[in-house]
Amino acid sequence: MCLSSAFLLLCLPGYFTLSIPRILKGTMGGTLVMECRYNVGEEGHRKFWCRGPNWTDCVRVIETEQMAGQEVRRGRITLRDNPREHLFHVITEDLEEGDADTYWCGVDRATSVPQAPVAMTIFPGSSTVSMMTTETLASMGAPALTSYMASPGLPAWPFLFFASFLFLVLLKVSLFLSFSYAAIWLAWLQRHL
Repeated sequence: MCLSSAFLLLCLPGYFTLSIPRILKGTMGGTLVMECRYNVGEEGHRKFWCRGPNWTDCVRVIETEQMAGQEVRRGRITLRDNPREHLFHVITEDLEEGDADTYWCGVDRATSVPQAPVAMTIFPGSSTVSMMTTETLASMGAPALTSYMASPGLPAWPFLFFASFLFLVLLKVSLFLSFSYAAIWLAWLQRHL
């Protein structure tokens, strides 16, 4: 009975998964574009981009009114709603070191569920434009990560997040296979004893 309970816990989706924030990286003076998707029926609701470690108390950096298809600009940040595609873009220009933080895409609706956090990191260097979408790996149920290539002077923490995620996936698969083998072995023992 203990084995079947452990097996049930192992099969629950997300039981051993790690919640990894998506990583959006840019360089000082550059531009970052974040694509945020929303559901059908949320076109006429207020879209926003907020900043802070927690969804419940993040501070709204920019938001639209309740009309669909708006473009709003506040300082260096622009939010552009595209209701036909059910998405909005948040464009941050002239990046500064102080822009590095955790951000969230949001839609003002009682039933809206927060998306995974976006960890924005800013590095010194030449100006570039980077883009991240919220649907990368979403179809597989996995948290989205941007590609990361180690180079001198860049921190290795995005790679460590990815390595931790892979470790937990491998642990879950190995535990699943171990429990499956044990169940088969016990069934065989019961029949032959």
